[in-house]
Amino acid sequence: MTFKPNLSVKESLDHLASRLDSIIADRLAANLGGHPWTVVLEILDQKKGFTSGYKYWAHDLQAQLRMLTERLGDFGYPFDDQQRTVSTIGNELRIVRKQMAHMYAFNVDEAFRASDFAVRLLEHFGDADGLEEAKRIRREALAALAAQEGVTEHVAAEAISAPTSTVDQPPAPPTVEEIESVTPDPEVLVREPSVIGDKRLGFEPWTVVQVGGIEVLDELPKKVAKEKVRAVAVEIATYEGPIHLDRLTDKTAQSFGLQRVRSNREKKISYQIQQAGLFVDEDKFVWPREIDPAAWAEFRPNDSTVDRPFVLVSTVEIANAARFIQTKHPGISDDELDVSVLQTFGRKRRTKQLAAHLAKAKELM
Repeated sequence: MTFKPNLSVKESLDHLASRLDSIIADRLAANLGGHPWTVVLEILDQKKGFTSGYKYWAHDLQAQLRMLTERLGDFGYPFDDQQRTVSTIGNELRIVRKQMAHMYAFNVDEAFRASDFAVRLLEHFGDADGLEEAKRIRREALAALAAQEGVTEHVAAEAISAPTSTVDQPPAPPTVEEIESVTPDPEVLVREPSVIGDKRLGFEPWTVVQVGGIEVLDELPKKVAKEKVRAVAVEIATYEGPIHLDRLTDKTAQSFGLQRVRSNREKKISYQIQQAGLFVDEDKFVWPREIDPAAWAEFRPNDSTVDRPFVLVSTVEIANAARFIQTKHPGISDDELDVSVLQTFGRKRRTKQLAAHLAKAKELM
């Protein structure tokens, strides 16, 4: 029987979805007071300012992978370990699921990797009952891969099963703000009580995982390459958005093994992002489909250790924070407001560049 990569990937994802519901439910049962675990995502969407009002299904892999890869309010990352094993594999699978949803044509290598991700995730959770079927799907993909390469299955597995890992970021020199450890005022972190706590969601950077090699970027704008690049960009934008186009371009490039992006390649990646169905505003911020930029009233505080330069925070987000602070303190002076807003995003010193960006944001008020 001819091996069909897309059918293999679908089989892996469907089987994984059938196992993760009970794993997630069991882990959170003591914290949810009888509510289904999907209520966590509904609250997250509300706190993020998503406008879709989507109702989640417990067997939906998209919902399950969000639970595994996103900070769940006061619960933190309840499924992860110190090595971020679940988040890393989960981010890879989010991209695979996105590709499958958009009818991406997987090859044999990618089908094997998808089945391997599913096996490793179930192994991490100790799901003995689910592992047998997951491993059967992986064995079939491995046999097809070995036949394609003309090698033994052992050699094929060793060649493609490099450990999944996050992409190392080049270290940046510490700023004054980082040395001084600027943290947001606790009052900007308070929101209405909910099952996952009464805290405002802070900014969480996407953990970059390498999902392909530089050869994918070399193939742009061919169909397979652009579909893969767009799938990665959409997942990152959904996780971090609103996100500046330059930051999204860099993170997308890193996902394909490229740390430094030259101008010509940057333009190609940037073009694919802008063709992925995401709204890009006049300030070059990319918005996920779930947010209406004209109605969004949220902001995501962060301290000075978080990788998000102030000038790469949307002026809409900064203006939202300023409005919130001004509402709390009606008589606040302009200078005090500036200090408080900068602190909300982990900054203290007002350089010329930061002051200009802050002034532009305040114009929106």
